[in-house]
Amino acid sequence: MGEDIFSGKTIALGISGGIAAYKAVDLASKLAQRGAIVKTIMTEHATKFVSPLTFQSVTGQPVLTDLFAADSQGKISHVALSEEADLVVVAPATANIIAKAAHGLADDALSTTLVAARSAIVMVPAMNNYMWSNKATQYNLEILTSRDIKVMQPEVGRLACGEGNAVGRFPDTASIVSFLEDILRKSHDLAGKTIMITAGGTREPIDPVRFIGNRSSGKMGYAIAEAARARGAKVILVSGPTCLNPPLGAHTIYVETAQQMYDAVMENLYQVDAVVMTAAVADFRPSSSGIEKIKKERMPKSIELELNPDILQAVSKKKGNKLVVGFAAESENIIENATKKIKKKDIDLIVANDIASPGVGFGSDLNLAVLINKKGPVGDLITYKKTELAEKILDWVAAHIAVSSISS
Repeated sequence: MGEDIFSGKTIALGISGGIAAYKAVDLASKLAQRGAIVKTIMTEHATKFVSPLTFQSVTGQPVLTDLFAADSQGKISHVALSEEADLVVVAPATANIIAKAAHGLADDALSTTLVAARSAIVMVPAMNNYMWSNKATQYNLEILTSRDIKVMQPEVGRLACGEGNAVGRFPDTASIVSFLEDILRKSHDLAGKTIMITAGGTREPIDPVRFIGNRSSGKMGYAIAEAARARGAKVILVSGPTCLNPPLGAHTIYVETAQQMYDAVMENLYQVDAVVMTAAVADFRPSSSGIEKIKKERMPKSIELELNPDILQAVSKKKGNKLVVGFAAESENIIENATKKIKKKDIDLIVANDIASPGVGFGSDLNLAVLINKKGPVGDLITYKKTELAEKILDWVAAHIAVSSISS
């Protein structure tokens, strides 16, 4: 058997003020038994249900309750913990701490740790069923999941308030441990791998003011870059113009034209294990561009165009054993056209996007998409959040990099 996934991992376990706090003692104990370094953070209200000494006894670690407490090196404890944690888990997560996390409030040790956290965050809600179903709580949960904070659904059963067979019950310890195990495993499944991602659109200048471009926002590529970093990969992000901030830790190369993107991709291709080409690269560029702004009255009635380099085709020809993922923006015959493209370009996976449907595609947070490999579609054409689609693509990449490594 291999090493336990929890062994040596630092888990920041947040305890908020609900009756289920007493059940979290067993969770802390089980994680510590699996080899995790469990560092507990308790809100003031949580200490009304369970003593900090109880958690210290089962974990062998000091318990943080004071926002301004310093550790042995003199660092503020919640800041130090947010830096070293491999996973932050709030169990139980009350409606109050969920609301704080959703809106970035930081007025105690736990909420401040959540704002400063660099690792994955997991919320394990437990509360009265009416509090759970309250529109404000559900809205706050939507905000958290949109930021890729993982939320484990509460169970249905008898609640402490006396409600029977109602939603809001704290899950059993084994279920929580299994949920965390899956997240930890995924958060490291691309460790040691380097992934290059192209994102955004390109701009082909007509003159210093005008250009030929497209509607790409870069959201899809940036979502993949963020997810790849979270899963342990080294990320090279080749980005066209966008308003987005790149993920922390990614090596970002900014470009404007298709030729610049081509040069950046080919210069870095040798060092990567996989390439994910989400960028909407202009097929054509003006055959000449003005050094000075062209006055309106002198603008020609037609602009002569020439082909840009085909970056995806060039990568495919030099890929060796690298995985190559392409994107196809289609407005009709989605699967048929994308299947032709995967064969023509000789790539490993293509993500076909339906850009004709309203509310999805360019500029949206949603994509109507299907993954297609050389054998055909992998699943159905459905609507994804771009963050969800990013994870699905990386699930495929991680599985095939693993297979490739074993066979080589």
